Amino acid sequence: MDRDAVRTIKDRIDIVELIGESVQLRRAGKSFRGLCPFHAEKTPSFYVSSERQTYHCFGCGRGGDLFSFVMEKEGMTFPEALALLADRAGVTLERPDGRRGRSKGPADAMEKALAFFRRSLAGPQGESARRYLERRSISVADAATFELGWAPPSWDSLKRELDASGIPAGDAMAAGLLAGEGTRVYDRFRGRVIFPIRDLQGRLVAFGGRLVDGEGAKYINSPEGELYSKRRTLYLLNAAKSPIREKGRSILVEGYMDAIKLHMAGFPEAVASLGTALAGEQADLLKRFADQCLICYDSDAAGQEATIRGMYTLQKSGLDIRVVVLPKGKDPDDVVSAPGGREHFLGLIKGAEPLPLFHIRVKSEELSDEGRKTTARREIIESLAGLPPLEANRHITQVAQGLGLLLPEMVDLLREARRSLGRAGKKGIPGPGSVYIYEDRGAPGGCKPVDPWEASFCYLLWTDERKRAEVEPARALALLSEEGAKAVALSILSGDSTEELRSRWAEAGDDYPMRLISTGWGHCAKNGEREDMWDIVLSALGTMRSRDRFNALRERHARGEASPEEMREYLELARKLKRRDR
Repeated sequence: MDRDAVRTIKDRIDIVELIGESVQLRRAGKSFRGLCPFHAEKTPSFYVSSERQTYHCFGCGRGGDLFSFVMEKEGMTFPEALALLADRAGVTLERPDGRRGRSKGPADAMEKALAFFRRSLAGPQGESARRYLERRSISVADAATFELGWAPPSWDSLKRELDASGIPAGDAMAAGLLAGEGTRVYDRFRGRVIFPIRDLQGRLVAFGGRLVDGEGAKYINSPEGELYSKRRTLYLLNAAKSPIREKGRSILVEGYMDAIKLHMAGFPEAVASLGTALAGEQADLLKRFADQCLICYDSDAAGQEATIRGMYTLQKSGLDIRVVVLPKGKDPDDVVSAPGGREHFLGLIKGAEPLPLFHIRVKSEELSDEGRKTTARREIIESLAGLPPLEANRHITQVAQGLGLLLPEMVDLLREARRSLGRAGKKGIPGPGSVYIYEDRGAPGGCKPVDPWEASFCYLLWTDERKRAEVEPARALALLSEEGAKAVALSILSGDSTEELRSRWAEAGDDYPMRLISTGWGHCAKNGEREDMWDIVLSALGTMRSRDRFNALRERHARGEASPEEMREYLELARKLKRRDR
């Protein structure tokens, strides 16, 4: 065994970063914590130590260093894990015959090409490219940081360079560097600024090229092949993954330059999708590091409908999607490059909209047209129905308002849309009325504790058909604060029988609703199952929501932001709550 290589690999690869690519880790004191990848659990018991460069699960007992992690997770032998990690760390292993070396292949051709492109950018022939980058406020140092290069306009300059380096034409073709066939082989990238595209491990897998002068497509990318899959790649993710984990969010933009300029402006969590088409595999990549994704596309991007469908694809994969609305005609580069651009962009981020509300904004013109209103409403409701119910229910009141519908109408239309989608046999769409577990990984059992009064409200709805008929969904939402309790209450009020709901939750493996209802039963039993329990619960919830409103108004008052109307409400609530406390 090459002991020096093992030590070097351990020095170059951070175990937190390695494990964090497949396990969502959150800081817990000096260590990081997440759900164990080796056994099913809801409460995180898997710890990774950055200081010791080890991991240990207190649930199943597995533990070790980065080598044992790869061996356990990938089912590899030690030599196989060593080879994989050596490739990641850029370490050349000693062969059995004692020699060192690396084989020629598409990956080697890519590295040779990148070196050539970077030399070309720095040389005399790269003058036009350097002028272009200067106009885009990209300095020489910035270009070096992001490994930018230049493909000369010649038809065979790269081919000749690779030939001289001993790279077979077949390897260069497999890497997507050359095109053509037979004796008519030529450089794929010509007269373009080059953007290297690396995968999650930092391996060079593709290039993007931006035309500087002349006619042709503005951007071209490497073709998909042995090294590159667009659906599984995000530009700059290898550099952005740690900032994404630290900030708890990613910023998704469309193009190379947008991502680069955001990094330069102090937003290192930015990545680019290389187009507006979005795939579930890209969502899976981002979700490894953070649940929230801020999408920041050009407001005038072509194919807006396709773009929105792609956003829903990401949200269906479990990401919390928010849309950053840019000034008309501007892209992220324009915003951050202007004076005060960073602060302006921060403000836009703070105002990011949930996807369903952004969808309403995009459809506002159609929604105002009597001839197109019905179709636009149906499209928005069907898109909402394709989301996990908990996420859909979170926005149901605002969507109803945006569509000009009463909440009961909205609930009925959403339920019917879910049923229609289910009948259509579309995959990945939860059944109507199902409720997903409300996750809060800092809480025991993976679920956020629910106030016993809110649980009691759901229990009484569950057990009393008459109360279900009396309660409007809007009132239920106004009384409850926890998203999990809201989702359960709306499901109970959907019109489906309790037997149907219980069966659906069981099929989905979702035990949260019945645990919540059981909590409510226990709380009611503790209070003696009084005949007036319903009134007691309503009164308690009403007081809690009044206190919530009072505290919010008090904060606004303390900041000097409260309006005269809010001050009057604040004083009235203070008097009301004081009377109740006596």
